Amino acid sequence: MMKYRNWLLAGACVLAAAVPALAAGFLTNGLPPAGGTQYPTTVPLTGNETIPVDTNLAQGLNPASESVSANQMAAFIGGLPAKGNVLIGGDASTNLWQRGTTGASVTTTVTYGGPDRWAYWSGASTAMTVSKSTTAGDFPTSYQAAFKMARTASQTGVVPLCMTQEIESVNATQFQGTTAELDFHAYTGANFSAANAQMTAYVTYGTGTDEGTSKLAYGLNAGGGGSTGWTGQANAAAAVVNLGAVSTAGRYAVVANIPATATELAVTLCYTPVGTAGTNDYVAFSGIQLLRNPANAAYASATVGYSAATFPAQSFERRLQGVETLYQQRYYYQLTETAAITPIAPCSAVDTTHTNCLVQFPVPMRTTPTATYAAGFASPTSTTQATLGACSALASATTVTSTVLNPLNVLVNCTATTIPAAGVASFLYSNNGTGTIKVTAEL
Repeated sequence: MMKYRNWLLAGACVLAAAVPALAAGFLTNGLPPAGGTQYPTTVPLTGNETIPVDTNLAQGLNPASESVSANQMAAFIGGLPAKGNVLIGGDASTNLWQRGTTGASVTTTVTYGGPDRWAYWSGASTAMTVSKSTTAGDFPTSYQAAFKMARTASQTGVVPLCMTQEIESVNATQFQGTTAELDFHAYTGANFSAANAQMTAYVTYGTGTDEGTSKLAYGLNAGGGGSTGWTGQANAAAAVVNLGAVSTAGRYAVVANIPATATELAVTLCYTPVGTAGTNDYVAFSGIQLLRNPANAAYASATVGYSAATFPAQSFERRLQGVETLYQQRYYYQLTETAAITPIAPCSAVDTTHTNCLVQFPVPMRTTPTATYAAGFASPTSTTQATLGACSALASATTVTSTVLNPLNVLVNCTATTIPAAGVASFLYSNNGTGTIKVTAEL
């Protein structure tokens, strides 16, 4: 027995010896690290030190190597594009279109009426929509849809058509004192009427906090239905972009220097129509993004836009559908009744005609939202939940003293002809009706 135990011990030693040792210590080829605690007599790092690098020039061209200072390396790294598209829903393919893919018709009042996170407006006699286009040619390869910003056929107004996204201040401050790059694909419709086939792309900043798209629109062109602009509102860029001609596709960019005082930010895409609108007076956008890119600071212009064919534009940063869904639902969430009978929210009866139902939001919203309701959905008429009675009215509940609408959920009160006695638990159901619950925390 003793011999067996010795054999095990010896075997263990063999196995341990076969495992490679992990690296440890200072592997510096004998050189002490600068200013290291183990070598307190060495010189602290200043940034002026040089590092030899291979130039990789072909065919033995000189110089074969050169020295780079630590400061040069830091400046180079700091000048690289800071990937991080701050626009949400900039790909029409992954945009949720919760409000509807056809887009509400809009004139003078800035409205969220189609794609999530994008508001739009025009002016008198210039009715417009921003709708989802799946027409081949309206978007490039690797996309499945585009944002079709169109003047309604036969309209005679020539007020600019604009769609915009305001970036939440907490996300906008990262642009302070740096260079912003706005990129997008655009395709012009067969009746695109703008003079010289031009549009204007704006990168706008302010010094307030989350002041909203209504003020933004007013500060931009006195439109949108507002009465004042943002605090300190100014355009870092109001760049003219040449789209070439009608029925033309391309990718374009705008580069703007953002001042260190900026605390809110927005991008706006506009074109000014001419004459009477045909059936295809539109621009279709896809792959819209805004990111920090100090490497392109030399291209910053308050008035000039670029074609990506001759400009080092950054590739569009794609996000997975699940991520995009959560980002968009932070600002807007809509429950629409379906034909299938499905539970929507748990409820507790208040009395025989009212029940309160807790509607949980899928993600905490940006701020305390507002809610609107269209009657529909249904609640059980008996304790067995064997039959359902339609809710003739929906509203935020007022039977509790605290604020029931908050960034996490809302307590919805359903009024019905018959509901089980007070205190009975049940569910709110979809039941082939037309009910909606719309909750918004948009800017």
